[in-house]
Amino acid sequence: MRPWFPLLVGSVFYLAALLWAGTELPPDGVPMHFDAGGTPTWFGTRSQFLGLGAVFGLLMIGTGAGLYALVTRGPLGSITVPHKEYWTHPRRSGQLRRMLAEDMSRLFGVIVAFLALVPVAAVHATRVDPPRLPAGPVWVAVTALVVGLVAWCVWQSRYRYRPPA
Repeated sequence: MRPWFPLLVGSVFYLAALLWAGTELPPDGVPMHFDAGGTPTWFGTRSQFLGLGAVFGLLMIGTGAGLYALVTRGPLGSITVPHKEYWTHPRRSGQLRRMLAEDMSRLFGVIVAFLALVPVAAVHATRVDPPRLPAGPVWVAVTALVVGLVAWCVWQSRYRYRPPA
């Protein structure tokens, strides 16, 4: 599998969710912001929602692609990695670049795919009266993302970047 593939897949999920929301959201009265309990605090138009969603998605995808490019072509001196002396040795720098590229793509692929829940939740909120976000499932999804990312980071620092014995 190509190292950039997870970022591409996450981007496709996000784009599909945004396009689907564009067909399902009403022209007006789209919840743009929610409080922690799921109550909308700001309403806008479908165009505003889709525009902000596109800008935010492009920022996240651009950041992921930029970091991917940085770790594949940029200087390794400014990168912090466990056992830096081992990994930045010229014989292993190619392997380090491949590992970092895979990790950046996976990280941002998961985050961008997770962001696909935003348009889905907004559509759901417009279909209930009064408009409301399904706060329970959203908090479960956010908690699962955070716990998964923390576990993944711990695994990387303890095992993935540990030099072979």
